[in-house]
Amino acid sequence: MNVPARIASAWKSAQLLIAFHRNPNGDKRTEPRLWSPKNNVAGVTDDPQTKEAFIDVRGQGDAGDVQIKLHTDKIILRRDEESLGWTGIQADHLGVSVLVGDVWVTVNGDGSITRRTTGNDEDTSWIEADGAFIRINPETHISVSGDGSNMSRRTNERVDAVTADGIMSTPAKRALNSG
Repeated sequence: MNVPARIASAWKSAQLLIAFHRNPNGDKRTEPRLWSPKNNVAGVTDDPQTKEAFIDVRGQGDAGDVQIKLHTDKIILRRDEESLGWTGIQADHLGVSVLVGDVWVTVNGDGSITRRTTGNDEDTSWIEADGAFIRINPETHISVSGDGSNMSRRTNERVDAVTADGIMSTPAKRALNSG
């Protein structure tokens, strides 16, 4: 992904809108009906699938447009322009998540960080609040303690570990059957 070094312009306007996703009979619409409230106040409903309040922020030049969706339990920022970096941000009571390409990075309320890749090759990494690191993907499981004193790597072929007691490296089949 090519992210521009500097965006030359910023956003130029914002409009509060309500998207009605269902018609008066309760049927889902193919396109939501957009309405701007006259008093500039929009209620945030429990069911954003029916009615959703959002702010449409228009970009000028290279800035791109952003929708700020307001839900009772979270705030979501969305934009379509992938070349600018992030395409989604979600903030809730537990943390903040940012979508860049096919990677979600979440900063949790305790200071820990999760990096999750979506798609067929799921890959997740954690940095715990104490500094411990864990990475799990289909081929490898890696773990490092917060102080760096213990490290391990497990693949389908091998199990390797470094601890204060020494170093171990053994074929995975033997390690799984020995214990």
